[in-house]
Amino acid sequence: MSDKIYCGFEGGATFSKLLLLTENGTVLCWEDGPASNHLLLGLEECQNRIHSMIERAKKKVGIPDDKTLISVGLCLSGCEQQEGNKKFEEAFMNRFPGLTQSLTVTSDTIGAVFTVNPQGGLVLIAGTGSNSLVINPDGTVARCGGWGHLLGDEGSAIWISLKAVKMVLDTEDNFISPLHDTQCVNRLILEHFNAKNKFGILEHCYINFNKSQFAGLCKKLADAAVNNDDPLCKHIFYEAGVMLGNHVVALIPKIQQKLLHQEGGLPIICVGSVFKSWNLLKDGFFSKVNCKLQEYTLLRSVQSTAVGSAYIGAKKAGFKLPINFTKNAEIMHHFKA
Repeated sequence: MSDKIYCGFEGGATFSKLLLLTENGTVLCWEDGPASNHLLLGLEECQNRIHSMIERAKKKVGIPDDKTLISVGLCLSGCEQQEGNKKFEEAFMNRFPGLTQSLTVTSDTIGAVFTVNPQGGLVLIAGTGSNSLVINPDGTVARCGGWGHLLGDEGSAIWISLKAVKMVLDTEDNFISPLHDTQCVNRLILEHFNAKNKFGILEHCYINFNKSQFAGLCKKLADAAVNNDDPLCKHIFYEAGVMLGNHVVALIPKIQQKLLHQEGGLPIICVGSVFKSWNLLKDGFFSKVNCKLQEYTLLRSVQSTAVGSAYIGAKKAGFKLPINFTKNAEIMHHFKA
């Protein structure tokens, strides 16, 4: 086994994923784990989970406990501010000395770009939460969203789930005129939360709110849209597509011409489970984006952002990991006006 071991870590509000690899790019192992968003868990518990996953991975491939890794790259949801990331790095290194020579903490959004194209691109995340970010060829960065379910997350699984619940409640209260029949969506909501009536949902909204569990309703709504052709479910996903399109349009003024006019146009890297329902989202997305961009290519990431995390971490340590980025994404859609 190589003496030089590198680690990449993807951390989100629902799950985490880690890989260890050698200096020649050989993957030693993958490790799955629980959520690792420090804004939801607290800093100490988040770091404990990361450390535990690294130790399990080392044990899995026979790396001694006292073996120091060359670098660890952590790309985590909720890590959008550089100042906060530096504090995270310092606290982690103080708590777990000897684990790694170099530690880098940045957002999961940046990790997604470096997993597919280290030269730059726009990443659009729609998983449990949502946000977008562009990295230009000169390294400048611009963001949109990422404010969490109380202030943002438009187009994400939690947003779709909350919108479905709100539309049913508003219809039953005669607060709004129903766009479509709510019977199917109401049944899915009550089943998901194991509630007898709408009042049973309140516990899951306030007393025992769990973002991941609440967002799990999204998949059932998608299934009903596809399998039952439910018009309300289809409408909600159309609106989610509009919101995701807004995430792209908001960043256009910050995108450099070199990125916009490369072969295939602007690369938009789509990350997150909501994109599994792309056919339900696309019309809403196109309604916002196709009139604003001359050309773009939507790329679906088929690899964990732990790969980009490892690349970023190694780069900080002064080494360029030999990664074949072309294998990390597939084309979802290409548009040219």
